[in-house]
Amino acid sequence: MANVIVNPRRVPRAPACCEARCLLPGGGFWASDTTDVSPGGIQIQAPGPFNVGDPLKLTLTSERVEGLLATTGRVAWASRQPPWRIGVAFDEHFTGESARWFEKLLAAYPGLATFQHAPAQIEYSTTVFLGPPPRVAPDLTHDEVTVLRAVGAGTTPLKLKDQFSDAWPAFEGALFAMLGKKYLTLDPGAAGTTEAWAPYFNSAR
Repeated sequence: MANVIVNPRRVPRAPACCEARCLLPGGGFWASDTTDVSPGGIQIQAPGPFNVGDPLKLTLTSERVEGLLATTGRVAWASRQPPWRIGVAFDEHFTGESARWFEKLLAAYPGLATFQHAPAQIEYSTTVFLGPPPRVAPDLTHDEVTVLRAVGAGTTPLKLKDQFSDAWPAFEGALFAMLGKKYLTLDPGAAGTTEAWAPYFNSAR
């Protein structure tokens, strides 16, 4: 195994909550809020298990962005147990349109582009700490709360990967997302405490 973990968010990826509606083969659709959005794909929760490579046809909307993004894609990764999370990669011929929609999303939410602040990579043996808790309760996803609880007084990406092996792609993304938002830190001198974070652990969406 490599000694470093590479930031999967080196491609612009914003922790945005949009609504994805995925069409079902027999008609109808299922809807899910996104965990994050990029010009090339999204992460969502599915109603059941999916296989890598499964095709999807979907639309993406945000209350602050005019119009919708209609695209097709394929499952790039999928969790092997509930909650069923999947990463969807948009088909290549939609990337121009999805990139324009993504830029409108960033413009609509100032400060959303926290991916710019996360490191490009960290060593698996690096100790990660809770950062100082924000003054206002953050809008945390279930994955982010799970990682924050697991980090506790300090842990390493290797221990997190061993702990969450069945759903590591989702938690790997959450790890770097929270480094970008400074909810996690690599500086022990800037670390927060589990007690200070405890009131926020029930705020997951």
